[in-house]
Amino acid sequence: MQPLNEHFNNYINECQFVRRLRPETIRSSKYSFAHFIRIVPEVSTLADISPNMVTVFFKRLQTRERIIGKCQKKVGIKDSTVTCYAGKLKSFFKWLYERKLISSNPFDNLYLPKPTYNDSRALNGEQIKQIMGAIAQGSTNPFLLKRDMAIVGILTFCGLRKNELISLEIRDIDLFDGFITVRAETSKSKKTRKLPINPHLKLYLCEYLLERKRRGCKTSYLFVSNGLDHRLTTAGLKHWVDRINRRSGIKFHLHRFRHTFATNLAMQDVGAIKIQKLMGHTDIKMTQTYLRSVSTEDLREDVSKLSFENLA
Repeated sequence: MQPLNEHFNNYINECQFVRRLRPETIRSSKYSFAHFIRIVPEVSTLADISPNMVTVFFKRLQTRERIIGKCQKKVGIKDSTVTCYAGKLKSFFKWLYERKLISSNPFDNLYLPKPTYNDSRALNGEQIKQIMGAIAQGSTNPFLLKRDMAIVGILTFCGLRKNELISLEIRDIDLFDGFITVRAETSKSKKTRKLPINPHLKLYLCEYLLERKRRGCKTSYLFVSNGLDHRLTTAGLKHWVDRINRRSGIKFHLHRFRHTFATNLAMQDVGAIKIQKLMGHTDIKMTQTYLRSVSTEDLREDVSKLSFENLA
């Protein structure tokens, strides 16, 4: 009987070369499956698949011991982690079921938790000022200063994903009409979308493009490595985040800017449908998860506007 990991490799090949899923999605699926096989090594063939083995997987995941610092402790998992693993594995088992390799998808009748989020993922204005201050103080040349300010500007005022950011090309920036285009081939949704250029962002982009021209950059990509005339890579962007984390004292990752963008649009009374379009989400439920950073305190002013005179 063909081993389960061979079926998974066939599934990944289809995802990568036929469905053309993003590299990040492929990596996440591989990670989830590798973790599954490591946690339940007794599942090695199609005959071993059952709803019970899925329960065993999550039980072991919940009760396993991990090294935290210098100690070995039992550390549970969050509901969001369960949902993430389940989503990736369920897609693979669905693929097996659709090809009649298994009689049923073991995830179909499992009731998974709905994650609740109480933390604020959005960066506040003071934190962004500290990040920009760290860039201003730590830049070793005008090119780096202008480039890094433009990156923060696009992240803050456009809410782009990591791959969308580093895939931007000069042709995607239309300063005359005031739009940035996220092309379908670089977007997670596989759909092209246009984002209006905020006036503050326009200033940062103009200054960076001028500095880029002075340097004589020829690459078609917008954001360029400091040392070479090449696009800023994923590894380079990670190094950029790590460096600014240390200098600013603000612990952040790029996706927090995406939460910042969505939250601040909501605070300006922009409706969820418009935010969904700007974020490039195919499902408004995904948009709503980004709005969890809107706190009760943020709504105080809105509630104070109510009166007996203006009730509907």
